[in-house]
Amino acid sequence: MALELVGGAFLSASLQVLFDRLASLEVLNFIRGQKLSDSLLSKLKIKLLIVDAVLNHAEMKHFTDPAVQEWLLHVKGTLYDAEDLLDEIATEALRCKMEADDHSQTGSDQVWNSISTWVKAPFANYQSSIESRVKEMIGKLEDLAEAIDKLGLKPGDGEKLPPRSPSTSLVDESCVFGRNEIKEEMIKRLLSDNVSTNKIDVISIIGMGGAGKTTLPQLLYNDGRVKERFDLKA
Repeated sequence: MALELVGGAFLSASLQVLFDRLASLEVLNFIRGQKLSDSLLSKLKIKLLIVDAVLNHAEMKHFTDPAVQEWLLHVKGTLYDAEDLLDEIATEALRCKMEADDHSQTGSDQVWNSISTWVKAPFANYQSSIESRVKEMIGKLEDLAEAIDKLGLKPGDGEKLPPRSPSTSLVDESCVFGRNEIKEEMIKRLLSDNVSTNKIDVISIIGMGGAGKTTLPQLLYNDGRVKERFDLKA
C-alpha cells in the first residue's frame, strides 16, 4: 500500500480530527447527558494517543515490513470507524439541542435548567448502544496497541515529519472529483424557498470512511451562493 494512502502523516491528520471531536463541548455534554462515564472518552483518547505516538516509526517501517503495513491498514479502518461514531454523537447532540431550542421558542413552560437536559436522547436503548460502541472502539484500539511492541515500533522514531497545517474550511476544489453533482443538489436544498422558517432543518451526510463527508460540507460552506443567502455561519 502506498505511503500516501496509509502513512503516518495521513493517519496523524485523521487522529487530530478525532482529538478535536473528543474535546468539543457538544460531544462532552452529550456523553454526560447520556449519563455515560467521562472515563470512557478519556480511555478512548489515551488509546488514540498510544497509536499516534508510534505512527512516525510505522511510516518508515511499513515499506519493508509487511506486518507493519497490515497494522497501518487496520489503524486506518479503525480511525474511520471512530470518526463515524463521533460524527454520529455530534449530530445527535446537535439535533437534541435544536429540538430543545425550538421547544423553548414555541412558548413551552418547561425550564431548561442545564445543558444536560437538552442532550438526553429520547430512546432508552440509544444510551446503551453508544456505550457499547465506544467500548468496542476502545477494544479495537487496545488490540492495535498490544501489537506495537511485537512490531518493534517506538514512540517518536522515524524521520521527522513536517508540522501539520492548521485546520481550515478552505478546500482546493481542483483536487476534488466526483462530488459536483452532489454539491449542486445540496445547494438547491439549502437555498430552497420551501425550507421551513419556523424550524431548523438538519441535512445528514453519511457514508463510508474516506467518502468525502468532511470535504463536501467545506465545499458548501465556501460556496458564494450559500454565503449570500446566510448571514450567520458556524
